[in-house]
Amino acid sequence: MNERKHSRKKVICYLLCLPLLSALLTSCWDDRELSEVGIASGSAYDWEDNQWKVTYQVVNPLSGSTSMGGGGGGSSISPPFLTFTVKGRTIMETIERTHLTSTREIFFSHSRITVIGESLARKGGINQLIDLFLREQDARETVYVFIAKGKAGDILDQLMQLTKNQGAGVQLMIEQESRLVSFYPGVRLFELAMALSSESKSAIIPEILLTGGEVMNETTETSRTDLPSRLALGKLGVLKGEHMVGWLSQKEALGLSFLTNEIKIANIPFASQPKVSEKTDASFTLQKSTTTIHPVWAKDHYIMDVNIKGTGVITELGSVMDLNDRAAISQMEESVEQNVLELVENSWRAVMKLNADVTGFAVEIHRSDRKRWKQIEKDKSWDTVFQKIEIRPHVTMEIDRVGLSSKSFKSVEQD
Repeated sequence: MNERKHSRKKVICYLLCLPLLSALLTSCWDDRELSEVGIASGSAYDWEDNQWKVTYQVVNPLSGSTSMGGGGGGSSISPPFLTFTVKGRTIMETIERTHLTSTREIFFSHSRITVIGESLARKGGINQLIDLFLREQDARETVYVFIAKGKAGDILDQLMQLTKNQGAGVQLMIEQESRLVSFYPGVRLFELAMALSSESKSAIIPEILLTGGEVMNETTETSRTDLPSRLALGKLGVLKGEHMVGWLSQKEALGLSFLTNEIKIANIPFASQPKVSEKTDASFTLQKSTTTIHPVWAKDHYIMDVNIKGTGVITELGSVMDLNDRAAISQMEESVEQNVLELVENSWRAVMKLNADVTGFAVEIHRSDRKRWKQIEKDKSWDTVFQKIEIRPHVTMEIDRVGLSSKSFKSVEQD
């Protein structure tokens, strides 16, 4: 009898536990079939006719293997992606209107890049765009952000060689540039949001442009060995608040990378014998670089002590020189240091003209001088304080290797 009661209790316990166990099981409540969605690899935002003009780049599932990807022998008639351009009063309205022209629901979770038109950036619609990306469930805040001088939508129409997925290709382009050249840091959307919400209230966005006037949007054109129009990285857009205030050139962008400790690898052309000739005939590849900044209050303004230290290797030499001579090495190090110093000072002058703290000096001052920063915040006087800042850059460059030869070929030729 007791055994029957015990077994009944067990059965009742199991029955009660079943609903609890089922609650632990996960399922894709919002699952969508791959054949029902259009995977967006990029998006572009312009301001036209007093409304949002948005272009979405969607992977073409019918393209298959094409000659653009470098593998397979499929047909190249079908383009690797399709673009949809729509207008609306809000960004979400444009997404809804896309569904009126597309057979598939746009899926944004695999998006790689976002391009902002200069017209929109000048108007001041970036905050609304950031808000959408941080709020919308399917949006991807890790996309790389770019700015275009003309229409941002044209960028997404341009086909690229060596890759079928243009969004992924542009992403690889900026990642490679950040790693090998250091003109521009790759800026993801969440990093843009953090910069604009920091003490500096300023940010930078790399420009992406077409090198020619014609958009190459036909698959047959990619079979050429050299396209008349390509996607390329250009200048550096500067934002203050949600408004774009100007541009920095490539050299000014490199100087800013030194100021903000964003240098990974950089090539510095210089004059190997500046006392003999000012001709730039040598190259120094900077392989390690660190920048430290120490704010100092001096009576009525801040002085920023900027210490830049780096080491690298000589990769090109066009003068007669014996690299076993320590005096010759020291002379070249001084020449490299002078070039870096000029880059930093020119960049700082350009930043001061725009009056946008893309250097992040506000953050450094907040960390080192909290009491004075609180007063600056209370008075809302950062713009005035920033305009009075003086920088004192100190550059130390060391040539730790000279390559495989201790003499230049010009020296060997004259022996």
